[in-house]
Amino acid sequence: MPRKKIAVNSSSTALAAKRSGNHRASGALSAKAAVRIATVSHTLDVKLAERLREFAFRQRVSESAVIEHALKGFFDDGTDAELGSVLRKAGATLRRRV
Repeated sequence: MPRKKIAVNSSSTALAAKRSGNHRASGALSAKAAVRIATVSHTLDVKLAERLREFAFRQRVSESAVIEHALKGFFDDGTDAELGSVLRKAGATLRRRV
């Protein structure tokens, strides 16, 4: 059975506040420090995306916070070469196979 894909958009309230010019109302940006945030969108396995959504909701945190924390931990686990090798051994490729 083919896997369904859903897009998960890791946007941020801070970015929306920055774009709207409403820095103080959102509390996202202070006058002293500008927050630099990139918006990314990637496809995830449906079960993983559902787990992410449910976890973030139950723990009252953003999906972006969970993803950012997981990625920081991942990149702390080894060099780029080591991590690339681990991913390739797990079947990762340039394009997701459906």
